[in-house]
Amino acid sequence: MAEINIERKKKPMWPWLILLLVIIALIAWALYEMTDEPAETEYEEVPATGMVSPHPDPLMTTTNNNV
Repeated sequence: MAEINIERKKKPMWPWLILLLVIIALIAWALYEMTDEPAETEYEEVPATGMVSPHPDPLMTTTNNNV
């Protein structure tokens, strides 16, 4: 009787490489987001009324002590 060699097909490697690259990209993005300092400071906007509010303390005082 004749002997028949049966070889299994090798599974492609590229789906595993793509999965590995996606996982590495997600880890890199997470590390970047955790270590990144915020570039902008958000300020609360105050509506303009057209009025000027006086400062409680004078900004500059002048004294004249000529004796």
